[in-house]
Amino acid sequence: MFLLKKDLTIFSIFIYASVCILYTGSCTDNRNTIEYSVSLKRKAKGRIILTIGDSNGVVNGGWPAELQTVLTEDSVINNSEGGRTIGFDNCGNPGWNTLRNIESYLQEAVKESRHKPIDEVIILLGTNDSKACFEDRKDEIIPNLITLIIEIRSFDNCDLLPPHITIVTPPPYGPDSMVPNKAHGGDKRVRLLIPQYRKVALKYNCAYVNIYPLIKQKFDEVVMDHVHLTRKGHKIVADAIALVLNDWKAPEPPSDVVYKDHFLTWKPSESSDVIGYEITSRDKIIEAVTGNRVRLLSEITDISVHARDGYGNVSVAAAL
Repeated sequence: MFLLKKDLTIFSIFIYASVCILYTGSCTDNRNTIEYSVSLKRKAKGRIILTIGDSNGVVNGGWPAELQTVLTEDSVINNSEGGRTIGFDNCGNPGWNTLRNIESYLQEAVKESRHKPIDEVIILLGTNDSKACFEDRKDEIIPNLITLIIEIRSFDNCDLLPPHITIVTPPPYGPDSMVPNKAHGGDKRVRLLIPQYRKVALKYNCAYVNIYPLIKQKFDEVVMDHVHLTRKGHKIVADAIALVLNDWKAPEPPSDVVYKDHFLTWKPSESSDVIGYEITSRDKIIEAVTGNRVRLLSEITDISVHARDGYGNVSVAAAL
């Protein structure tokens, strides 16, 4: 059901206030929060979408340009640059460090949108963070990604709701035999990031797109060198992201929830696109896990389990 503009504004303010109350902290001090406690409604069209990427966001037109051709009723604002990382000064250049510059990216997007709030932020980074020169710092990549999510949600988004965030995994690197020395071991490091991106998406209530297998299975057809995509490759990425943004069907719920000896277990959802489960108590998320078993404190009551898919959709509750 769609709301009139006036009603939508009132509804948005109400939901934003509710989210702030449910944060660990307040509206002005939410930088350490780890997750949303409610699932915010998403717009279906007319969205302002900010894409944040590296060289694959611009080479051969880039996946954001392809995304715009798919999402004809939305406005895609592309902020991509070769060499960009999540949180490292690549080649000593702070201008390529997204964490250092995310505030300006968001401000530029709002300005370009003529001061309309940003509805969606798509993050496709991690390729340059996986270079050989950052091998000793690879354990910083995920904490940097989490900080980036928190920074985006702390942004004054025209005094309205923070944007929804979609995390996209990096594409595969080619084998070391075909990549430059600076990228040796890159594909191994990217593969290690994939399950970690999934866990971050689950815990921090982001949508999640794993493009790695989509590109890997057609690598010779859709990659023009060791990592940069062809137009066909960009189309694959854009289609996968568009599917996430446009999917509204909730997954099947889990079943057979049992709490015994401090462990909560359940039968997994039958939906194939589930990335994990949210455990709630009195409508507040207390755990988010990828498996179907978790240890809980005995005094917790009113427990329910929800399945969540990569699109950000949450199933109905399976109660204890």
